[in-house]
Amino acid sequence: MNQVDFIFQSDVRRIFDHFTGAFDIRIVFFSYDGTELTSGDDLPRCRYCRTLREKLGYELTCKRLDRKQMVHAFQFKRLITYTCHGGMIEATLPVYTVDKLIGYIMIGQFRTSNRMPNKIRRQWNARFGNDEIYKIFLDAPFFPKHKVKNILGLFAVLVDFIVSHHLIRIKSVDSIQTIVGYIDAHPEANLTLTSAAEMLNCSVSSLTHAFKKATGRSFKNYVIDRKLLTAQDLLSSSNDLTISQIATRVGYDDPFLFSRIYKKHRGHAPSRYRSTLP
Repeated sequence: MNQVDFIFQSDVRRIFDHFTGAFDIRIVFFSYDGTELTSGDDLPRCRYCRTLREKLGYELTCKRLDRKQMVHAFQFKRLITYTCHGGMIEATLPVYTVDKLIGYIMIGQFRTSNRMPNKIRRQWNARFGNDEIYKIFLDAPFFPKHKVKNILGLFAVLVDFIVSHHLIRIKSVDSIQTIVGYIDAHPEANLTLTSAAEMLNCSVSSLTHAFKKATGRSFKNYVIDRKLLTAQDLLSSSNDLTISQIATRVGYDDPFLFSRIYKKHRGHAPSRYRSTLP
């Protein structure tokens, strides 16, 4: 079984470099497993986004939100637009060729309003005693809401043009590694066997046998194990997170269900594991 890896040709880079230059907004390419590859015209994150990540500790929060939206884009197979924690507009688009997911392209880090989230403003003021963050927010690229629709529409058309004109070069990689990489990168996603088979454009039965042969475990057990490994890491490294919050981060809306599954596979409850840590 083979899948494709996302590699863009120089023509693609030039197209997005011009798009980035025209609108002064960031475009980033991601592989199918959510790994950041590069950005259009190597444009860095806007100063506001860098400040939130570096000064207020939003790095992991931003990454989790981006990956969550990639999951939604994959599930719905369309452009997903959302507002980040800092009040900036972002959008992510899954890229397919021959019905196979090969990666994502994300556009964003611009605003449609002069109002920034009160939570961010309060956090900054409490830590630094000034309102400098609001000035930084206002320096971020601004577009009226009616313009955003046109910008994102043009963006989607460009991606469709790139794919339809075969400007994306592909190489074969093991498809099981594609799924394994996706599961490892998205512990919060509840990827089903059926969805994984659709992702690879193969039958459920063939994926079931190939996955077990390659990993030595069933698809279901592998997904659960990756979720629990992530949860265990959070239990030991993030004392400020509750069991319920950790459950949500690994894809369980019901913390009691999460605790039952954790105990079944680990032999003890997550709360007990945390209590044994130094």
